[in-house]
Amino acid sequence: MLTKQEITRYSRQLLVDAIDEEGQHNLTHAHAVIIGLGGLGSLAARLLAGAGVGTLTLVDGDVVEMSNLARQVPYNEMHLGELKTRALSRELNKVNPEVTLHIKSLFADKNNLPSILANANCVLDCTDEVKQRKQVNAACASKQLPLFIAAASGCTWQAINLSFQRPIKGCYACLVSQIKIRDDCTTKGVLGPVVAMAACHQATQALLFLANKQHADIQWGQYLVYNAVKPALQSFSLAPFPHCEVCQ
Repeated sequence: MLTKQEITRYSRQLLVDAIDEEGQHNLTHAHAVIIGLGGLGSLAARLLAGAGVGTLTLVDGDVVEMSNLARQVPYNEMHLGELKTRALSRELNKVNPEVTLHIKSLFADKNNLPSILANANCVLDCTDEVKQRKQVNAACASKQLPLFIAAASGCTWQAINLSFQRPIKGCYACLVSQIKIRDDCTTKGVLGPVVAMAACHQATQALLFLANKQHADIQWGQYLVYNAVKPALQSFSLAPFPHCEVCQ
């Protein structure tokens, strides 16, 4: 049963069919790992904390810089030079002190990911490098952890949800073997609201899963590309790469 305070705090989302009281109870007992606390991860974390996800693990080894502030919504000039994990955890405590926060002030890699992902129910990959995304993908595949990936560049954002449950619908390694994925947000640039759109989509998908688990209405293995200038949404089903060393 939810407490009176929880009913008051989450009153609007409790009216949503995809959440309801049982779903809110599930959120309260859920654990999400957010890797990368830039424009995507910082906003996704804010949304998950506000929605009442009981435990969040925040992973990033970077500090807040002036160039971050145009698109990384939770930070401000008072946070400049501070570790993103510490700055964000303080801001999230102001939003929802009932959420348990674990901070990992490091960059995720194949060596530390197994311990970082321990006891998690899902992972949000909010990194901006293909190499690191591949390592997160492999770690989630080995633990069969649902993985929600988003990215943004210029005025376009992309997203995909990966389940790793049989039958496999492909993984991030399959994706990059079929289409060209570039690490170009630092050279091509990115518009702040576009990053926020991607983060909102990613957080929504994670919340739907955490509230309903195997009964969640999630489009697994569907690669989305949204152009905010057109605007236009394209999607295609990710086919498993026959010789993928991660998921096959």
